Amino acid sequence: MMRFDFIFGSYIPAESFFHRTDPRTKLIFTLYGMIVLFLVKHWLSFLIIGMVVCAMLYVSKITFFTILKSFKSIWFFFVLAFIFSLFNTTGKVIFSFGILTITDEALNNTFIIILRLSLLISLSLMMTSTTSPTRIADSTESLLKKIGLKQELAHEISMIMSLAIRFIPIISMEANQIMKAQKARGAKFEDRNMINRLKAFFPVIIPLLVGSFKRADELALAMDVRYYHGFQGRTKYVKLQMKLSDYLLLVITLGSFTFALYLDKVIDFV
Repeated sequence: MMRFDFIFGSYIPAESFFHRTDPRTKLIFTLYGMIVLFLVKHWLSFLIIGMVVCAMLYVSKITFFTILKSFKSIWFFFVLAFIFSLFNTTGKVIFSFGILTITDEALNNTFIIILRLSLLISLSLMMTSTTSPTRIADSTESLLKKIGLKQELAHEISMIMSLAIRFIPIISMEANQIMKAQKARGAKFEDRNMINRLKAFFPVIIPLLVGSFKRADELALAMDVRYYHGFQGRTKYVKLQMKLSDYLLLVITLGSFTFALYLDKVIDFV
C-alpha cells in the first residue's frame, strides 16, 4: 500500500551544528556532492563520500529510524535499479537460469547504482531535515543573486520553491485522509490485482488534484489581498550571515568531495 504518513525530507527541529549552519553553506556542498556522486564510479571514492555523509547525519542528530523510513518510502526505485542493471550481460557469468544471466559486472554496476542512490538520498535528507523551507528559499535567492541573476527572477524562483515545499506536507496529510475515507467505503488499496489497485487510487487522485487547485487559488487570492508585488518593498526579518565555522565546513566538505573525485580519476589512469 502506498503510504503518505511519512514525508521524506521534512524539516525536523533540533539543536545541532547543522541546524545552526548557514543554509547557503549546506545548499552549496549538497549540490556539489550530488554532482560528484554522478561522476564517480569506484568503490574507494564512494567510501570517502559515504564516510563524510554518515558523519554529517550523525552530527545533525537525525535518528537512524528517520533514515530507515526515508529509504522505506522509495524502496521501489532500488528494486527498479536492480532489475534494469541485470540486463547487462557483459563480464564473467556468475549465475544463469533460462533467459536470466547474472554477471560480475552487472552485480558491480547494480551495487554502485544502489549505493549512489542511497548517498544521494542521505545527502538531501541531511539538507532538508536541518533547514526550514523559508531558509532554503532565502538561501536559494541569495545564491542566485550572487551568480548574476536578476533580483526579480531570483525572488520568483525562491518563492516558487518555498511554496512548493510548504505544500508537500499539506497534500500528504490530505491524501492520507482521503485514503482512510475510501478504505472505510470499501476501497481495496492492497488488492493483489494491479489493475484493481490502480482503479482504487482514482478516487484519491481526483479529489486531491481538485483540492490542490483550490488551495493554490486561495493562496493567490490571499497574496493579492496582502498587496504582494514580488521583491519590491520586501525585507528580511533574519539576514543570512556566514560565520567562520560555515567557511570551515564548506572547505572541509568541498575538499573531501573533490578529493574523492580526484581519486576516482587517478584510479582510471592506473
